[in-house]
Amino acid sequence: MESHTIMAKAETTTNRSPRGAKPVSQAFFTALDSIPEASRDAVAKAALVMMRDGLKLQREKTKAAAVKEKATAAKTKAAAAKEKPAAKPVAKKAVAKKRVAKAKPVAAVAEAPAAPAKRRGRKPAAVPAAA
Repeated sequence: MESHTIMAKAETTTNRSPRGAKPVSQAFFTALDSIPEASRDAVAKAALVMMRDGLKLQREKTKAAAVKEKATAAKTKAAAAKEKPAAKPVAKKAVAKKRVAKAKPVAAVAEAPAAPAKRRGRKPAAVPAAA
């Protein structure tokens, strides 16, 4: 008896280029056409390397700006926390008083006789007539 293994076929999906990629590539090839045939390969490779390096530099700058922004936000938050440490205990006491005030009416309601609430039963299931 032979054992056959069934392999899942990879789905063929077409990846679309992001918006704006076509004019950039057309501009690149148009500029490349103006270069003499003898040095076109070297110029294309050098241009691609320069573009890759430029993109890496942009990503690094973006990451550095994000880190700097987070550090600034943390400093601002720490400074604000140092300025208002007395406000927090007052707020906690006010919340505790509110909780006690809410608890008293609930206890008073529990002591009073409560009228039974009307509850609706479930809808009866349709029962077929017995023959």
